[in-house]
Amino acid sequence: MKPVNRTTAGTARDSRAPSAAPAKTRKTSYGPIGNRLLKVAVVFLCTVNALMWEFYTESRIMAIVWAAIAVGFIFWIIDDMRR
Repeated sequence: MKPVNRTTAGTARDSRAPSAAPAKTRKTSYGPIGNRLLKVAVVFLCTVNALMWEFYTESRIMAIVWAAIAVGFIFWIIDDMRR
């Protein structure tokens, strides 16, 4: 007796038929100005987050982590502008 595959036992689907229409791909590139504005927004939000951690929770370690992320993005923006 042939073993029954329980995952496909009740389906009568043809494996050669397409399963779905291909998904449309969206263009996600916003150009150099959009990328720079995105990085500036990240720097701003990281700075705000660092200030919130420092003043509201008094957790200096997390404030330093968020400030370091903001500084890293600033260096990335400067390096990107040099190219």
